[in-house]
Amino acid sequence: PPLPLTNYPPRWWTGRPPWIAPGTMGAKLLQARAASLLKEHAMTINRFRSPNMPWEGSACRSPAAGLSGACYALPALVAPGVLEPALWLTTAFLSCMADYVHISHDSAFHGLDRCWATLMLLRCSLLFGARLDPSFFLLALVPLGCFVKGRDAKLLPDPSGWVFWHTLWHCSGGLVVTLGVWMLYRAPAEAAASGLHIG
Repeated sequence: PPLPLTNYPPRWWTGRPPWIAPGTMGAKLLQARAASLLKEHAMTINRFRSPNMPWEGSACRSPAAGLSGACYALPALVAPGVLEPALWLTTAFLSCMADYVHISHDSAFHGLDRCWATLMLLRCSLLFGARLDPSFFLLALVPLGCFVKGRDAKLLPDPSGWVFWHTLWHCSGGLVVTLGVWMLYRAPAEAAASGLHIG
């Protein structure tokens, strides 16, 4: 006789159903997760002035999570000219204003930070994708993973998880982007000056 549906799948069974091709479940779950994150990000941009924090007042203010946004000024140290450093200094300023100064109340800095960060992420993806080795994008998985974990931590009753992951998002993101900017602008110039060939 067939097994009743209430016992399927058995508790001991941890594999995939045999009729689903290998890799498709993971890909579908990843696609669903990405779609969910994009929808949530669009929602936070629509609520432009909201900090989108589940905790109130000083419970969500953390010097580590808020002031670590200054790490996004690091690319300005290796970027040439005036425009590129100005873009990164603006990124760091908006991040600190949104995530520390105004974290506990509504402010236009929240929407400005989210929109600016989204544009800078797209800009970096295009610049780095066109001119750097594709393996560089493996490094970008670290800060993006921290960002996702920080979003997930907002569902917890204690803000310490959000503080941890958001701080890592700022620090790892700042370092990865600094390396990318250096590889994009400085490494070729330094190699040319020393007679080396890169790429």
